[in-house]
Amino acid sequence: MYIACIRIENYRCFLDSKIEFQPGLNVIIGENNSGKTTLLKALALVFDRRSQGRPTIHDFHNLLEPIDSPPRITISITLRSSTTDSPADRALVASWLTSLTASWEAQLTYTFFLPETEDAKFREALNGNSDRTTFFEIVDEFLPKYVTRIYGGNPDTLLTADSETLAKFDCQFLDALRDVEREMFSGRNPLLRQMLVEVLDIDKEDSEKRQLRSAFRERSKALRTELLGRLDTPRLFRLVSETGAGDGGTPTLDGGVQESDLIAALRLFIERESFAFPATHQGLGYNNLLYISLLLASMSFRASEKRRGQNAAVFPMLLIEEPEAHLHPALQYKLLAHIVSRVEKEPHQNRQVFVTTHSTHVTSAARLSPVICLSIRESAKIGVTYPARLFSDTAEGKQSRAYVERYLDATKSAMLFAKATLFVEGIAEQLLVPEFALREGHSFDENHVAVVRVDGVTFKHFLPLFGAGVSAELMEHALHRKVACIVDADPGRKESGVDNARWKSCFPFQLNVDASSFDYRATSGVHAAIVALIAGRANLKVTSGKKTLEYDLALTNAGNTLLITDAIAHADALKELCATLDRLPKKLAKQFEHDELACLDAIKDLAERKTHRFAATYLRCSENAKGEHAFALAQIIRAPPENATPVQCPEYIAQAIKWVAESVVQHTHGAATP
Repeated sequence: MYIACIRIENYRCFLDSKIEFQPGLNVIIGENNSGKTTLLKALALVFDRRSQGRPTIHDFHNLLEPIDSPPRITISITLRSSTTDSPADRALVASWLTSLTASWEAQLTYTFFLPETEDAKFREALNGNSDRTTFFEIVDEFLPKYVTRIYGGNPDTLLTADSETLAKFDCQFLDALRDVEREMFSGRNPLLRQMLVEVLDIDKEDSEKRQLRSAFRERSKALRTELLGRLDTPRLFRLVSETGAGDGGTPTLDGGVQESDLIAALRLFIERESFAFPATHQGLGYNNLLYISLLLASMSFRASEKRRGQNAAVFPMLLIEEPEAHLHPALQYKLLAHIVSRVEKEPHQNRQVFVTTHSTHVTSAARLSPVICLSIRESAKIGVTYPARLFSDTAEGKQSRAYVERYLDATKSAMLFAKATLFVEGIAEQLLVPEFALREGHSFDENHVAVVRVDGVTFKHFLPLFGAGVSAELMEHALHRKVACIVDADPGRKESGVDNARWKSCFPFQLNVDASSFDYRATSGVHAAIVALIAGRANLKVTSGKKTLEYDLALTNAGNTLLITDAIAHADALKELCATLDRLPKKLAKQFEHDELACLDAIKDLAERKTHRFAATYLRCSENAKGEHAFALAQIIRAPPENATPVQCPEYIAQAIKWVAESVVQHTHGAATP
């Protein structure tokens, strides 16, 4: 059994939205104020029996309609059967069933409403006023009369779900502002003390436990006697004896020492190297990790029928806001990986975990299947998308999904959080394009643009996430944002009339030179495949130049010595070429085949011949040092030397930058709270 979906109506930023979940882990991501916290709080309103806070006037969606009657907040939960169901599962929801098929369903409906007996008074107070501000003032006036109900089954039957059954859902909610130190170590019954009691004599038989408790009491008597002998209690009660009140009895101390008494006296220390210090002196991140560990253990114990009998929780669930709080990136990854493992290994002790996060390390650990993306759409509507559903069941679709799952590291996960994404082929583009964008006044950081390197020809695997090649019925699950792909043109040629001839890379100036011997293409098969894949998708764009980034960069900046860094080969000879583009130094000419040089010399336009000569040579000299060279060049683009001619951005890159950077649209949120 698992929570299959939730429908939220008129609650905070949700006017009327349905979000579907999967068994086990669910990771909710999205921009600020897109509803992540609200989603967890909606679940808590239904299942967290320890926190019975009432909604306030600010919890109503402020664009709800109509505004001529008392508004209500409704949260509907659908529970669905699964392969790991136990007999207790169906027994728990027997009176809430709404579907009796093999995959049965049950429903819980939370509603916060004004009773019908107050309806006439509400309308009288409203007096036909259609002003929204006045409407909410009247709602606030009647708010003390609002009531809360949780119905089981078809909500039209108004069958109230009893609290004893609801208590079988063990909902633990860790909000983003949690004080883990206080929860673990302070208060009347801190979590650490609870869990130490739980692990006392764990896995021992009841008879052995009784023997151990009895032996402890015997050994503790000597300690008690010694302590009592050191206490001069008559001094404390002198007033009683001197006034004669002692006739009513003499105050004395007695009582045995129980295991729980000593457990309460224990303090958690952290050992590191040759030192030990209290956990209260440990960092926030480490204590956050300790707290989540204790909480997961406590859920397992409360779900143990062996330990709790009929009091055992049937459905443990954990809601965590930002588990990455105060954690090092490596620990963020390991924490989520542990939770995933825990859920898979103990499906009955940790039924479902709902996590909201802004961490790419968390999403990379979770992979793609559990991810749910929330976003703000037009008219403040909350969009809900499920990236894993966008890959078809074809062999190609499965291959793409497997590829994305395998390589969804922290860097690539950034595309799930960004407002726009720019896919590039290699490290050179990844380093240089953001610098060009910043210089053009389109800061990727300010515009929340993610630059994702796909390393070669794997664009096609990532593009379905944004609707490329996706069927019409699945488009609603696509990520609604602009995406640009900067792709190398990589022109090529192959021998004509030769069976199984393979395309080989060539320079742009070699295209169509010898049509009798070669077939030519101005752009690569990768480029053509991407163009075909994104056809009809207005949010996707592909740009390319003449050949590669280095080639097109040199075409745009022919003769500019700022392009030449110490990382590339033959730097001095290249600078010599910059001084006179009319002649290719012998050292540089050796890098080309005779056919390539002949095609260069055959270019009729002198200016064009010079620029292509420089571009081809620059490409050859930088091919074996792309990363180091791009890093040095990025510094030059960011801060060019004084009085030097700045490095200009190639037009196809400028188009991609403008496409993604100007796509960010600010929406007005539809509710007062996130």
